[in-house]
Amino acid sequence: MVGRQSRYREFLHTLSEVIELDGAAFAKAIGKKRTNVSQYLSGSKEVGPRTLKSAVYHLGEWEVKPVLEVQAKPTTLADIPQTPGIYALYDSSASILYVGQATRLRVEIRQTLNRTTNFPVRSGPQLTKKQRPKYKDITTRISVYQVLSPRLRHNLEALLLRIFPNQSHNNKLGKFK
Repeated sequence: MVGRQSRYREFLHTLSEVIELDGAAFAKAIGKKRTNVSQYLSGSKEVGPRTLKSAVYHLGEWEVKPVLEVQAKPTTLADIPQTPGIYALYDSSASILYVGQATRLRVEIRQTLNRTTNFPVRSGPQLTKKQRPKYKDITTRISVYQVLSPRLRHNLEALLLRIFPNQSHNNKLGKFK
């Protein structure tokens, strides 16, 4: 077992060299605490295969797969996958109504569309009367992206909420992880 552990530690050293990061930056890139990484690299803490697999996963976690990009709101959500991701709802003027993240896209989008908006809307012949419609009644377009990484999902949602600020967004602004 000693030979294998030294190979795992050597792999971690090589990984650090290949991506040209060390210390705190390397630890952050592989999703580990700095103290743990320094202990792994010094040999005072054993590196296991799960740790290495997780480290490699974190380095390549930036995959974003488009499902729908500013498409007309589908009549049925059956084609939207039950995978993690982020989504955006748009009104008829292509303004963002809502940005959200989900561990199960189809379920979360359905729930959001059935929510009442957190802002008043004037519509129809009585423009002086404000109403709070459901998102499904004012959403005309939708964007959906499959994002498997929880950290990336969170950070993308936080970034989008900062890029498109207006009164209609969901109330949570979020912090970057």
